[in-house]
Amino acid sequence: MKKLIVVTMLVALVAMSGVAMAASATGSLNVTAAVTASCRVTGTTAINFGNYDPTDTSPKDAAGDYTFRCTKGTAYNLYITGTRQMTDGTNNLGFEIYSDATRTTAYPSALGGAIGGTSANNSPITQNLYGRISAEQDVPAGSYSKSLTVTVEY
Repeated sequence: MKKLIVVTMLVALVAMSGVAMAASATGSLNVTAAVTASCRVTGTTAINFGNYDPTDTSPKDAAGDYTFRCTKGTAYNLYITGTRQMTDGTNNLGFEIYSDATRTTAYPSALGGAIGGTSANNSPITQNLYGRISAEQDVPAGSYSKSLTVTVEY
């Protein structure tokens, strides 16, 4: 009999633990985020002219690029600031950077002439650069260099 009472109590406890709920209540939970427009330069490939011969009657060409990313739908302007002259510390060697492979459109050096666009998505965008040192510049032998600033304004 004791066993029957214990078994009956256990069955009653198990049955009570599975009691269905008769009502419920709900509330709302807000989730927010602010996405800001942003751009960043993610990499550059230097324009390396190699050896320049000032007695050659042909210009010296080279190419490079830079890559940037912007938030989807962000309007941007591109330009490269800095004088277009390399130096060996004393002498200057002029060059130009172009936005086209035919080297007819000089790359803008200020916002006023900037190349503009709007990012279709946030994938990287690569901007090709085409450099040219004009022929027969009267400069002595040496190592010439210049650091420019790539700007993505948004």
